[in-house]
Amino acid sequence: MRALSDVTLAAVWTPNPHHPYTWAMFLGFLLLVFGGAITVTGAYATVTLLRGPGARKWGSFVIGPFILAVGLAIGYAGVALV
Repeated sequence: MRALSDVTLAAVWTPNPHHPYTWAMFLGFLLLVFGGAITVTGAYATVTLLRGPGARKWGSFVIGPFILAVGLAIGYAGVALV
């Protein structure tokens, strides 16, 4: 019976006591998720604005990559907190 209880305990997840989950880690994960969403939006905006019909102004070349860069920066801040 001892072997069965050892297998059951091995399947239970326990957090690392030397690396506790804190508000900083939660906010890091939150920033990572939002940064990823903004990055995908920026990539989509870049492709859409560059492939769109009509005359292109300088804003068409700047807005998409700017949103992409902001998303990457937010995601990087989230990774740094985690």
